[in-house]
Amino acid sequence: MKRIVHLLLLCALSTTAAAQSFNPPMNATDPKEFGEVVKAELITPDMEAAKIAPIPVEISVSLKKPIPMGCQYVYRVTNRSTDHAVKLKMYTVPDAKYEEKIKPGETVELLTNTMTRCGATKEEKKERGCIDCQFSLNITEIEVK
Repeated sequence: MKRIVHLLLLCALSTTAAAQSFNPPMNATDPKEFGEVVKAELITPDMEAAKIAPIPVEISVSLKKPIPMGCQYVYRVTNRSTDHAVKLKMYTVPDAKYEEKIKPGETVELLTNTMTRCGATKEEKKERGCIDCQFSLNITEIEVK
């Protein structure tokens, strides 16, 4: 019985430590404008133990420009907390890692490339960008300041 409880506890802790992924949609009419904002609340077990409220964030993405083998994007991350700054470790693709401290009400922009064509021809990319790419922002560590 004790082993089962330990196993369940381990499973619960390992799922809370996993990266949180967000897939904000692009603006379908004009990819160079930021798309619909994804709103989320970031919380960790340490924050819960310290009775720190979840940190509300907003995430959106836009196309910066097509590049030869893919597209370049700008992710916008806004800390909507009025009380706490947050330090985030994130990645968009495996070789594009970021570490940002975001003050309350502050916004940061992250520039990233995807090296996937996403089925778009050169002409389609010029007009609509890589709108069908499965891009995501993955947050691996959250630290409240």
